[in-house]
Amino acid sequence: MNPNPLAKHFRQPKIYLSLPSLGKFYPEGSLIGDPSGLPVFGMTAMDEIMLKTPDGLFSGESVVQVIKSCIPDIVDPWSMPTIDLDSILIAIRIATYGGKMPMTYKCKKCKEENHIDLDLSSTLDYYTSLTYEDYVYLDPLKINLRPLTYKEQTEAAKRQYEYERLLTRSYSDMPEEEKNKTVTEILKQLSELTASTYKKCIDSVEADDTLVDNEEQIAEWIQNSDALFFETVKGQLEKLSKEWRLQDQKSVCGACETENTVNINLDYSSFFVRK
Repeated sequence: MNPNPLAKHFRQPKIYLSLPSLGKFYPEGSLIGDPSGLPVFGMTAMDEIMLKTPDGLFSGESVVQVIKSCIPDIVDPWSMPTIDLDSILIAIRIATYGGKMPMTYKCKKCKEENHIDLDLSSTLDYYTSLTYEDYVYLDPLKINLRPLTYKEQTEAAKRQYEYERLLTRSYSDMPEEEKNKTVTEILKQLSELTASTYKKCIDSVEADDTLVDNEEQIAEWIQNSDALFFETVKGQLEKLSKEWRLQDQKSVCGACETENTVNINLDYSSFFVRK
């Protein structure tokens, strides 16, 4: 087969991304190349279409396929730790549309509409400045933590959506007692989902010079330990979740000079739109 004369016009890497995780937490074979400098390509027309497909976005499949297309060194995006997700998506947007993202907000004081350009590069710098504190001490134990994989996060989000959708039903055709029982059961399942998600983030426990990484043994320990132990782990995970989400930006209103807090929403259907 003759070489394609257009090959020299194929996509080239636009930027190089340093993963916040630096490659930690990736299963063997799911990441190749240098995690401190992964080449990032701009999206193709097909990638843009995929990110406008509601079913694909809900299932996570669209995001996975776009990451494979734009950062091929991430061989299995489903298994990537979620602490890398925002940086990866921001890097793909920079490679596709540039480092500035136009935004509009209304001033909280004078209601004037303001137009600003969000510097996505500085947002990337924020993530690379973070350190994932992957352990917590509960004397005499050391609890080693890990972030959820993108697969685990997506599955949990889908189940949560289904439970919340069930809660919004009126159940008007049910007797009051049966209705209350049904709602209570759904709330119980939602609570169990939250607890199981936290439990998945416990990678191992070091106790008495022994490393315990068996999921069943860890689950048995949680079930038979004081509530304070699990609450401490939960508190650390919530702290990490807060640190590792997109931070709000400050902007001064051009009309009245009031400082506003601007929320940055990483909604894929709007974040990946040419502006």
